[in-house]
Amino acid sequence: MTKWVYIVHKLDALSNWSGKVTSLLIYVIMGVIIFEVVSRYVFDSPTIWGTETTTMVFGVFGLASGVYTHFCRAHVKMDVFYARWSERKKAIADACTFPLFLIFCAVFLWKSGLYAWDSCAGLEHSTTAWGPPSYPWKMTIPVIVFLMILQGISQFIRDISLAAGKRLP
Repeated sequence: MTKWVYIVHKLDALSNWSGKVTSLLIYVIMGVIIFEVVSRYVFDSPTIWGTETTTMVFGVFGLASGVYTHFCRAHVKMDVFYARWSERKKAIADACTFPLFLIFCAVFLWKSGLYAWDSCAGLEHSTTAWGPPSYPWKMTIPVIVFLMILQGISQFIRDISLAAGKRLP
């Protein structure tokens, strides 16, 4: 049992750490927006990179925050039935739906990996006037999906343990 506890704690620590790092991206977004607003309205000199940078960083922020949300078990569930169930019954339901989660994430990982690979292989750039490289941002998608799978595995181990009557520490 201690091997599983160790694995769960390491995966949870990774998700917690990635969530804290991801939360710092909001300051990057705020900084870019403030810079853009001041440049545009105070100095009458808008940037060509502000909006696109904000969009790219927010995309990573939105996707990566899903891993932390899964770690906190804060995703929306069908509370009509789920909220009334015991912790053990919830764990059984979550363990039974894990294969669907895994299939979805596996397809997402596969498709996003191909998407990122094509972008990286072609050294893809944005088609805007600024035209920054977009492949680094696209490479974050499969990495984040992989982190989501790892957190899903951690939750599944916890659910199986709880369904068997033993709560992991």
